[in-house]
Amino acid sequence: MQEFIDYINTALPEESGNKILFKFKRKILDEMNERAIEVAGRGGIHDQKVINDLIISEHENLKEEYKEYLDKHNSSAKLKKSIITNVLGSIAYILLIVTIFLGVSFATGLWRYTWIIIVDGILFWVDYLLSLGIRKFVSMKRFFHVFARIFLFGAVVVFTVAVFLLVLTLTDLPNSWLIVIAGLILAFLCDGIFASATHAKLAILHWLLYIPVISAFAFIIIGVLGILSWSIAWIIIPLSLILDLIIIIAALSKNKKDKMEVEDIWKEN
Repeated sequence: MQEFIDYINTALPEESGNKILFKFKRKILDEMNERAIEVAGRGGIHDQKVINDLIISEHENLKEEYKEYLDKHNSSAKLKKSIITNVLGSIAYILLIVTIFLGVSFATGLWRYTWIIIVDGILFWVDYLLSLGIRKFVSMKRFFHVFARIFLFGAVVVFTVAVFLLVLTLTDLPNSWLIVIAGLILAFLCDGIFASATHAKLAILHWLLYIPVISAFAFIIIGVLGILSWSIAWIIIPLSLILDLIIIIAALSKNKKDKMEVEDIWKEN
């Protein structure tokens, strides 16, 4: 045991007040002692010096092990701090919007308008939570990116609904429901851009689906707002299908070119 202690202290010199280092040393020492007992118990090696050298050789780079342990500890501590901060911050935020709602409502008596403070306040809070989920899933393996995309789509929709309700409550803007349609267009665009930026598999197929959907929504907005007459605006939809066809042809052409380049490389070799 003393040989293990000497080795650990040599590899990792003592740092006054460093509780994390002390905890790591204690952990490594316990592991080395348990391993020594395990090896001795097998009966193949009887020389304690040989056993000790074998165990020490299994921890040749204690500095690297400590670095990994420290990174893991800091990451865990950071995550714990983030959770506590967000929980306390969320509680404080909800209490704040409730206080503002009651204060403004009692002061003005405009309860038919002030309810939007609570509703939009909660919706914006949900948006914030979704943004945290997006950041978390993006930092994980590619498999989890699909969840980031779902959260991103949801965040855009929730934000759009919040804006729509605010406009609906405080103004008499005609056709304000078009805000929701515009929000759906934005949601599909964001998802498509995210898929392309992260090089998601089948990203092109998503665009082939999204382009006609976006065009249909754009057709509704343009027609309702009178930007173009319905008899002209409908051309947007077949144009979107033509754009899909162009994308398909371009993709097939690129794949064929890449295949030919690979074949040329093989022939040269």
